[in-house]
Amino acid sequence: MRKPYFIQSDNSAVDCYGVESVRLADIESIAFNKVAYWLIDMRIWQDGWEQLCQIRRHLTPAIYLRPVLFIIDSDSIAQEIVTASDGNLHRSVCDERLLEDWVSRVEPINQWIEHLNNANSGTDTNIAFKTLRLIASRNIELEPVTTIRRNSGYVYPLLEPLFNKRDTGVLETLDFLESQHLLNGRFISRAHFCSHCASAFLNFKETCPQCASDDISSDELIHHFKCAYTAEISQFRKAGRLVCPKCERELKHIGVDYDKPSIIYNCNECSYRFQDPKITTLCYNCGRQAEPENQQVRTIQAFTISAIGKNAADYGLDTLFTNILDNELNLFSEKAFNDFLKIEKSRIERYKLSKSSLLIIRFNDLDKLYIKLGSKAREVFYELSIIFKNILRYSDVITAKNETIFCVVLTETDCEQAKTAITRLQEKIQELFKSNLDFTPTMTTLVKEVTPELELEQILEEFLNDAD
Repeated sequence: MRKPYFIQSDNSAVDCYGVESVRLADIESIAFNKVAYWLIDMRIWQDGWEQLCQIRRHLTPAIYLRPVLFIIDSDSIAQEIVTASDGNLHRSVCDERLLEDWVSRVEPINQWIEHLNNANSGTDTNIAFKTLRLIASRNIELEPVTTIRRNSGYVYPLLEPLFNKRDTGVLETLDFLESQHLLNGRFISRAHFCSHCASAFLNFKETCPQCASDDISSDELIHHFKCAYTAEISQFRKAGRLVCPKCERELKHIGVDYDKPSIIYNCNECSYRFQDPKITTLCYNCGRQAEPENQQVRTIQAFTISAIGKNAADYGLDTLFTNILDNELNLFSEKAFNDFLKIEKSRIERYKLSKSSLLIIRFNDLDKLYIKLGSKAREVFYELSIIFKNILRYSDVITAKNETIFCVVLTETDCEQAKTAITRLQEKIQELFKSNLDFTPTMTTLVKEVTPELELEQILEEFLNDAD
């Protein structure tokens, strides 16, 4: 049975019945699968926030992904702070029943954490990957909150504790994850940011086109229909009425006697008169001034995780297919593969009785395949791994350079036989995807005879350059 653990500090105390305490320094000594959520006292919110940041910045998934609840005394804490937790408990109503109720509420998050292969021992160092996993574990739409506490003007409260000053910003990380199709964005707003310091706090000013001063005044223009006289409204005012200075007729009804075609501006610095002021922006943070078109314009979005993002949160940003292949084919590490290749080169040179081939395979559009497959990715990649297994023999040796590039030594196989194997592989892959999608991933391949002179890294470099 999971239970809450109170994060203890020198300045905090908890009076909720049945809550065990643990100091952050000792957090790794407890059994993570027994933790329902971390409980943080927010009476001194700065201390509580620091505790939350230390939890979220931990590298172990079972620690940083675990739900966090705040104990609060009032509603005076800023929204972007209280919503950084998974829930809030008012001290006045916090009791054993409520604590147990929250254990069941956050259980879906805990079950998601428990299904990860490395939940208790993994070290997630990639900030984008941690961001993705945090969103995936909550299965929510991540919405921005406006704030004056951050130069960006917007925060995503759940993610704020993940980031420190050395990390890439939250907005940049979310943009990256969306560009990789790991998140889906929904338009919220469009905002201007300082091109120098990225602050969202800009003063948009109307300035004089001649001297750039913003000490300007405006006046409406009046056009008298009867005599066609046009001038500032100040020239028409007379004893509380509007009287044309040219023909001395009184103007009573706008749209009948007169209209207001535009506005005229006057610069109080240089006395220049104009109708179109120049718009400039002044950054409140760094003091730099620029025209709006020279500032950065960004789209602010809410985000949900995509099907490919869910797969990546489970297996890593680029390793779903590789993991499945590893289970089915026992992929060799790069070092073991290179050692085997050296032995094979020496064997062929010494005995000169047979030939072996090096096969390089590159999937050119595996990212599109992830998007097309969505939740079916694991099932289809498993079928793809079976095709590899049936084409390759037990004596063949395979390694993965990354998710899309594979190197194979086909032992006792000349280049013509290797090309036949490639043809069979392509046919089987086309057959697989013909029955699943209207899209087939394309492969680029290279076959080289294994000789004493063969240099894998050089051949691979040339192959990738030619493919690009």
